[in-house]
Amino acid sequence: MLVWIILVIFGAALLAGAGVFGLERLVPAKRRASHNDVFGFVYAVVGVAYAVLLGLVVIAAWNTLDQTRTNTYGETDALVQLYWYGHSLPQPQGTEVEHLVTEYITVVINVEWPELAHQQSSVQAWRVSIQLRDLVQAQQPAAPAAVARYQQALDSAAQLSDARRERIDLADEGIPSMLWAGLILGGIVTVGFAYFFGMKSTLAHAIVMFSITLIFACLLLVVYELNYPFSGIVKVNPDAFKLALELIQQIP
Repeated sequence: MLVWIILVIFGAALLAGAGVFGLERLVPAKRRASHNDVFGFVYAVVGVAYAVLLGLVVIAAWNTLDQTRTNTYGETDALVQLYWYGHSLPQPQGTEVEHLVTEYITVVINVEWPELAHQQSSVQAWRVSIQLRDLVQAQQPAAPAAVARYQQALDSAAQLSDARRERIDLADEGIPSMLWAGLILGGIVTVGFAYFFGMKSTLAHAIVMFSITLIFACLLLVVYELNYPFSGIVKVNPDAFKLALELIQQIP
């Protein structure tokens, strides 16, 4: 898939460069050169506006990706704390808590993570998380130390629920269609406007058109790959959950 995308980008850039030679036959550079001053002023405004918009979208998409990755570690921190809480409970409650934590992590890695790439979540993971929260809330400790651990477990259960909801929301938080339309239309206008310039060397003009098209197409590809944090080449992997599973398996 990536190879085809790269070929399409280079094909579009080559087509934009080749278009200069066709334009030269229709409207020679000498006729276009007389308006270079006006075109240059307008193009500077158009180019800067589009570059700023594209840059802001890239930064926003990258921040969403980084926020999503950080959120997964917050979710797994809560899971590890709940596992430790289960380790301190009497049987059979302790084993039940540990089992639910392990099951939740396993389901998220093996079942839910592939579904996140399609902006969906796992019903099974939701069910296990609810069972885990209800089991923790059902504890009624009496000793002061047990009460303190119970309060920490409640905080961890709340953190788990919040982090999970945020992860599901971020999985569906893509770039709006209207913004995509603006990015694509703005790219076409910005690149197309560069044809109005008249340069003495047609080859140099073709190289300029090739470079501009290639740069904007590559940036649009970056935005596309960062569109959803759980899909694409650059995506959030379940590394935090795998690490948490390794940690709890080492607890005696």
